[in-house]
Amino acid sequence: MNRHRISLNGEWEFFPDPKQILSLESLDEQIARKIRVPGPWQAQFDDLRDYTGVAWYRCRFGVAAERRNGGTAVGSSGVPAQVPEVSDPTAIPPGRRNVYILHFGAVDYFATIWLNGQQVGEHEGGYLPFELDVTAAVQPDSSNELVVRVIDPGNDADFLPEFTFAEIPHGKQSWYGPIGGIWQSVFLEERSPTHIIRLRVTPDVPGEHIRVDLGLSLPTDRPLGLWIHVTDPRGQVRRHRFVLGNGREAHDLVVPIPEPMLWDTTVPNLYQLQVVLLDSTDDRAEPLDEFDTRFGMRTIATSSTGHLLLNGRILYLRGALDQDYYPDLIYTPFSDAELEDQFAKAKHMGLNCLRTHIKITDPRYYDAADRVGLLIWTELPNWQELTDASKRRAKETLFGMVERDWNHPSIIIWTIVNENWGVDLAVNAGHRAWLADMYSELKALDPHRLVVGNSPCFTNFHVVTDIEDFHNYYAMPDHYKKWKEWVQTFASRPPWTFAHVYESIESWREYIRDPWNPTPRQPAPEVRRRGSEPMVVSEFGNWGLPDVANLRECYGGREPWWFETGIEWGDGVVYPHGIEQRFKAFHLDKVFPTLSDLSAASQRMQFTALKYQIEQMRRHPTIVGYVITEFTDVHWESNGLLDICRNPKAFYDVIGQVNSADAIVPTDWERIAYWEGERCEVKLALSHFSSADLRNPRLEWHLDQWPEIKGTLEGVTPERAQLTNMGTVVFEVPRLERSTRARLEMRLLNAAGELVTRNHHELYFFPRLDAPSRDLRIAVPGLPRLSARLAAMGYELVDDSEADLVVVERMTDELRWYAQNGGRVLWLAENPESQQAHLGPISIAQRHGRSWQGDWASSMSWIRHDRMFEDIPTGGTVDFAFADLTPETVIVGLSPRDFAANVHSGLFVGWVHHVVALVAERPIDRGRLMICTFALRDHLGTHPVATIMMRDLIARTARGGVADERTHLVSRPPVALP
Repeated sequence: MNRHRISLNGEWEFFPDPKQILSLESLDEQIARKIRVPGPWQAQFDDLRDYTGVAWYRCRFGVAAERRNGGTAVGSSGVPAQVPEVSDPTAIPPGRRNVYILHFGAVDYFATIWLNGQQVGEHEGGYLPFELDVTAAVQPDSSNELVVRVIDPGNDADFLPEFTFAEIPHGKQSWYGPIGGIWQSVFLEERSPTHIIRLRVTPDVPGEHIRVDLGLSLPTDRPLGLWIHVTDPRGQVRRHRFVLGNGREAHDLVVPIPEPMLWDTTVPNLYQLQVVLLDSTDDRAEPLDEFDTRFGMRTIATSSTGHLLLNGRILYLRGALDQDYYPDLIYTPFSDAELEDQFAKAKHMGLNCLRTHIKITDPRYYDAADRVGLLIWTELPNWQELTDASKRRAKETLFGMVERDWNHPSIIIWTIVNENWGVDLAVNAGHRAWLADMYSELKALDPHRLVVGNSPCFTNFHVVTDIEDFHNYYAMPDHYKKWKEWVQTFASRPPWTFAHVYESIESWREYIRDPWNPTPRQPAPEVRRRGSEPMVVSEFGNWGLPDVANLRECYGGREPWWFETGIEWGDGVVYPHGIEQRFKAFHLDKVFPTLSDLSAASQRMQFTALKYQIEQMRRHPTIVGYVITEFTDVHWESNGLLDICRNPKAFYDVIGQVNSADAIVPTDWERIAYWEGERCEVKLALSHFSSADLRNPRLEWHLDQWPEIKGTLEGVTPERAQLTNMGTVVFEVPRLERSTRARLEMRLLNAAGELVTRNHHELYFFPRLDAPSRDLRIAVPGLPRLSARLAAMGYELVDDSEADLVVVERMTDELRWYAQNGGRVLWLAENPESQQAHLGPISIAQRHGRSWQGDWASSMSWIRHDRMFEDIPTGGTVDFAFADLTPETVIVGLSPRDFAANVHSGLFVGWVHHVVALVAERPIDRGRLMICTFALRDHLGTHPVATIMMRDLIARTARGGVADERTHLVSRPPVALP
């Protein structure tokens, strides 16, 4: 017989039970809510967003007697369910009673199930499917009542202590809020008593066959026939007949796949496998069961040279982290069509892999990845404390995940632990030994995929792994040199990626002070390092704020509910609620006309950061992949390439240029800002990881605003899986009327003239500055190097008693007195120790170690153009034009009112929090103080941005902010320092 399925998805009754007082019998006395199944209750009721505990579900459904005669089964929603009809109802043997199987895709966390008042089973675990034989309880000819009691453990250890939250796999529920209830599909299925319960397909590409692991519900009491139909990607069908011996439930079969059509990311060839189980060995026998699955012929491996190999070809992994959260039902994915659409967007952006992050997602997600050709790196959800109970649950969940998702060709990597969560690999040898054992057991279970033991970051390490990956985050452009140095060190396969012996707290503190020091350390005894593991930077990224208007549209015109979450993270900087008010309060509309404009600028900064970070990794061919954090925003975490509603961000159409198997890489550039007439040189290299024939290619380049400035680099054939220097772009910056942002456009063509890849490199060009007015007199007491640089810029240097302003690097009480008596002071406050005077609420603070450091929840710096800096054409952002100038200090103590007129540059973190100034001025009695924290001193004259900033700072400070500050001096008597 064919299986007959009744979908139970739809509207159910729902009863929260916070006091645990409800029972099966008392449900009729309660007022039921309506809930959508599948979908966690936290996604559907505002008052239950944070609710954990007990809840009850109930639905009623019918199994019509007419179904056996080709009638229609009715699901819980009253909508006819899609149930296959029996092709020949009279062929069902009259003496054989079929069974009814109740299937749940996933229920978080502990479920007890009753059907028609009879308890039919229970299940623990929030991520995996389970099935119950409900034959004895189902009523085929009348209405059926299904009740599910769900326990969703919370952080309260005294509540239901047998299900302690810290000891169960829960993933990011500890970050973004709990998930409880029936969050995957439910159905009732009528089957033959002897039916297929396992159909596992293992490809053998070199052997041109598959191994089919077939499991039956009952051992056979006689030989049975089996047909296997294999439909190849072209639609051609091959039929294979087998005889299953009696007395066995498990059968291992070999099916030939001649000249296999391989599954890969460009052509995701899928085979269809249909299994028909017959009642006897007679080909005319009645089918007992039919089951089908899809599979792909592909291999994944690593090489002794440190490469990833997909189907034997070198693979450059271009991935993004996907936490698999959704705007509507949080954990429950949207439709298959929407899944395919988001994956199409991933491929449009050049990605070939998604790392599904510490969550076992709905199988429909992997089905869609199989169809579109997207590689999946998937992970076991974490727990918090490694106890005997959590070890058992972790192993059951991990092995269950592998069993459920075995047939998906898209899945190529399993991860056991992420970032040490739930273990202590730095100190605890027992934890390291457990992880090594888990790795070995998982490799024995599935030797056909790669395994990462712990995917590490700062302060934790690998023990044994197939991929030597690591996570790291830096703010850009602020810490671009640190990123460059870290990537270079990581590419050398340093000792700090694997666990070392913990000797003492002193040695640990030494490591913390200098974690990226490649000095060898004694490996921990549990470490098994081969030295050829492919090296992948598996987390890095920066924030790009979503457009709040788009989010409101997605959430029905309202503020998303999760705007009220996140306040407990990062000193509150990730809390979204009130961003519109903060935008107005700090007068950011003086820089970005609307909040949407600010979001667009933030997204542009996100792209420039990612572009730089990726290009630095591509400079090192020992690094064979990366995973961007992340594919979509997740609630308040706004580092996605798409927002949580899957709206593309500003760089959607260009990021694919750098996310490419073959990438043109600008190398070894020190700056992107040039004066007119300067010689601009940009070295270009090609990171070549595609299978394209690139013999005798041609690299064409031109400037977008000056198409006549162009050239061609040729005569070099790139080496596969290497970085090949293609040549140097050289041109003279043309004469300019005004400063401008330009793009060096590059494209690589093969010998046939076909486009292989393209990229661009952003540059800034500035006209030479006019000499300053000789009427402007400057004093620079005690700073000969700074004096020399200002003199070279054309300023007249005088004693302080004759000066229009004093430029200093330390603010002292004497200078405060000077300003109080009418003096004007420009203070270059490049370090916190430069403040040696009390200035009321104003002080200088260092960014390091505070949220302003911006390496995790990204900081964003900005400049105003309405009073100064109008000749710096960055659109208000502090981007790579400011490389080497970004401040390490900030100005604190200013009120939002000060940002209306007296703050000319500032910085915020996350969702516009911890707003501080970088350039600000204040009246001090009869004088004025201008404070600048940018690192200008050592770059004056050579760096156009530094030079222009200094010119504007001097002009405004000396002239008091009048309308035309470059031509009018404010009359005041001379003042001398005391």
